[in-house]
Amino acid sequence: MGQLKRCFFTLEENGSEPITVVFKLFCRSLPKTTSNFIDLCTGLYGGDEGHCSSKNSLVTRIIAPEYIVQLGKIDSRSSKTISGLDDLLDKQEYAEKAETIREKVRLKHGGYLCVIAGKDSPFEFFITLADLRKYRNNELKDYLAIGELEKPSVDTLNDWLQQREVDRADKPVKECRIVRCGELVPKENTSTKKLNLEAKNDNKKKASGQNKDSVNAYSALFG
Repeated sequence: MGQLKRCFFTLEENGSEPITVVFKLFCRSLPKTTSNFIDLCTGLYGGDEGHCSSKNSLVTRIIAPEYIVQLGKIDSRSSKTISGLDDLLDKQEYAEKAETIREKVRLKHGGYLCVIAGKDSPFEFFITLADLRKYRNNELKDYLAIGELEKPSVDTLNDWLQQREVDRADKPVKECRIVRCGELVPKENTSTKKLNLEAKNDNKKKASGQNKDSVNAYSALFG
């Protein structure tokens, strides 16, 4: 069984007030896919040759508060580099677990972190913003929830997203990006038995120069 993992993203639109969102990942059901996703957050995805990261990736579609926000489009790496990397979604896990997770989750409320099989931009992902059960067997039939929003509330996220102006294709008019991202590691304080969040520094040397801010979770959330 996998250990519970959390990741965070800080979204910002051209210097506006940012918002940081934290997700708990379904690592017990989807250990390989969630591990890949954590690597994408920390800048380790693709190994020495790839080094792809969600940091500085684009928010490409906002349909708030009734549908989804689409984000994670990497425009800082060549299409050749991206096409040479393995899919974020592990095919075996998808084949074995997708239907079970869909039946359990059913997209019954906002705040699910989803990936989709077979899309053109392989590292984009989605956050549901409302009850989308009526779409789960048609428009969203290929979506797979890999995590759930922990903080802030879906209402707070929707409030922030609704302040972003979008065009007729639901694309943000002003550039909106993930400016910081990483993994949050729970550390148990033996005296209080409470969880404190700290940034994961594993493989710091390996990631040096690629995505330093992505592991600075404490300042991203509380600084």
